[in-house]
Amino acid sequence: MDASEREELYNGIRNFREKEVTIGLTEEEVNALARLLKQAEADMKQSVNIQVDYNEKQQQAPVTVEAIRQVTFIESPVKQKLIERIMKKEQLIYYELHVPERTDLQSYGWSYRFTLEVKKFIEEVGLGDKWSTLLPAAMEMSPLHILDKEEMEWLNLLPDPNWCLRVFGEVPDLEILAKKHSEEMHESILWLKEQWEEGYQIYIDCTELNYIQID
Repeated sequence: MDASEREELYNGIRNFREKEVTIGLTEEEVNALARLLKQAEADMKQSVNIQVDYNEKQQQAPVTVEAIRQVTFIESPVKQKLIERIMKKEQLIYYELHVPERTDLQSYGWSYRFTLEVKKFIEEVGLGDKWSTLLPAAMEMSPLHILDKEEMEWLNLLPDPNWCLRVFGEVPDLEILAKKHSEEMHESILWLKEQWEEGYQIYIDCTELNYIQID
C-alpha cells in the first residue's frame, strides 16, 4: 500500500466515524467501515508487523467532552519572512481561545464506545433528531491556542446552553431513565445539565480517534 492509498484508507475510516457519531450509519455503511478497518489491520501487519484489533482500539479511544464559556478569540498572525511579503504570500493566521478564568474551561472524559452509547440513549428517549446539534462532534480539533479559522468559526456556532436545557427538559424522566441505564450514564447526563445551567457551551472532541496507541 503506497502513501496515497494509505491516506485514502484512513480518511475513509475517519469519515465513517464522523457520520457514525453524528447521524449514524446505514447497515451498508457499517459493513463498508468494517471492511476498511480490516484493511487497516492488514496494513499494520504488513508495514510494521503488528497485529491489532483496530476497531476495538478506536472504541476504547478517549473522547473529551469540552465545556467552554465567556470565550473570545485572539488573532495570532504567523510572522512572515521578507521574501514571503515581497511575493505577497497569504499570511497564516491562527486564533487563540481566551477565557477570563480557568474555570471557564471544563472537561469530562468518555470513551468512543460510551459516546456512541450516549448517542443511542439520547435517541431512545426521543431526542435523536437533536443529537448532533445538542452535542456537536469535532473529529479533529487543534490545541485551543492555535486554532485555524474554520475551527474558530465552528466553535462560535456551538448551541446556546439554554436551548440545550430546554431540549433535555422535553424528557421529564430523563435522569431516572439515565439512572436505569447505568451509573455512568446518569453521571454524564447530570454533568451536561450542570454545565449548561452554568452557561457553558459543550462539544465532543474525538481527536484521539485519529491517534491510536499501538502497544
